[in-house]
Amino acid sequence: MDTPRAKHPNEQPHFEALPSLLRICTAMGSTLELKNLLNLILRLTMEELRAQQGSILLFDKESDQLKMLASRGLPREITKKGYIPRKGSIAEWVIENDKPVLLDDVGDDARFTSIAKGRPIYTSMCVPLRAKGKVPGTINITRTRRQKFTEQDLDALVVLATQAAVSIENARLYEENLKAERLAAVGRTVAAISHCTKNILTGLKGGAAIIEMARNQKDWALVELGRDMVNRNTDRIALLVLDMLDYSKERRPTRTIVDLRQLVNEIFTSVAHAAKQARARLASRLDPACQSLFADSNQIYRALLNLVNNAIEAVREGPSESGKVEVTAERVKADSPVVRRCLRGASGQYDLIRVSDTGAGIPRDLLPSLFQPFFSSKGSKGTGLGLAVTRKIAREHDGDVLVESKPGRGTVFTLVLPVVAPPTSDTPPSEA
Repeated sequence: MDTPRAKHPNEQPHFEALPSLLRICTAMGSTLELKNLLNLILRLTMEELRAQQGSILLFDKESDQLKMLASRGLPREITKKGYIPRKGSIAEWVIENDKPVLLDDVGDDARFTSIAKGRPIYTSMCVPLRAKGKVPGTINITRTRRQKFTEQDLDALVVLATQAAVSIENARLYEENLKAERLAAVGRTVAAISHCTKNILTGLKGGAAIIEMARNQKDWALVELGRDMVNRNTDRIALLVLDMLDYSKERRPTRTIVDLRQLVNEIFTSVAHAAKQARARLASRLDPACQSLFADSNQIYRALLNLVNNAIEAVREGPSESGKVEVTAERVKADSPVVRRCLRGASGQYDLIRVSDTGAGIPRDLLPSLFQPFFSSKGSKGTGLGLAVTRKIAREHDGDVLVESKPGRGTVFTLVLPVVAPPTSDTPPSEA
């Protein structure tokens, strides 16, 4: 292996490189995305040291190869593989000995054949990436033109590699934490869906059992009871699937002119049977000023349907044998207290669509958690996604949802939506 070359008597410390080194080190701290970080480190390093080729290699135990996580200027046949053979490479020696190497006339050095084969390499440096006392990889840069690297260049690369190794380790830890958080979130989601599905299946089995018993006894009233149980739980499965689809996708509203009165009537028609079972009277009072909305019809339908279904269930569980579910709407200015509560810096006009019920109300300590995914104040009877989906839809329309509840007196959910003017004949439809 090459011995360090003696410095020329006139060579001075490379102080003029310090501003560039500082710029590079600062840039390294600008991102925690590992792929972006590696490419940034390599690009800035090559620019500073005027190199034409470069790579960052990390040792992969499973394949016993040096994985190429970033590269610039290398032949396609090398980058396409994504790795270089570990055995006999300069990078292997640097990793095992934890020492930097500066090589001139690389093509004449048999130790460099694994990398230099077929490449016009004139001078090259390979420096260890050291993190937590270990050397998991190297940073390698090469000049293909006749201008040799100096010992000062090697010193500069060592400084950069030290900072790069810290940045890479932080990025890897960040990605590992993200992965762990995602797995934990997936676990919580699966558990919540499984619990909800189990409860629905219990209801379906109960309804089927009642129908079977009623058939044997020829009790048709009992058949109706069992059928209602099956229908209710079938509807809950449908709602769960729709809520999951809505919640899992980021959407931009496809706005059209929506007749709010017609939309509410459609919702009342679809929930009429459930309202009858819950002894909930349906009513609406819509301000003529906001009967026409420019919004995503399907999404507003889903949001209001979730709120009306919740209100009917609240009446079913309420203190009285019957109750009322009402949908009201009014148009207000941005300085309205309701708008100011949920939207900062609002301007223009807003439509407030309220869904109220005379049910049991929601305990105050549960209110902050209502819009969290898979949280349900209805126990096993809720999917825990309806309100999360409703808020998501409202925010995709640049609005929000508010809730007010008084135990024993009922609950009011308010959908706050900005008034958007429909396009003129020479303006394309809005999707935002």
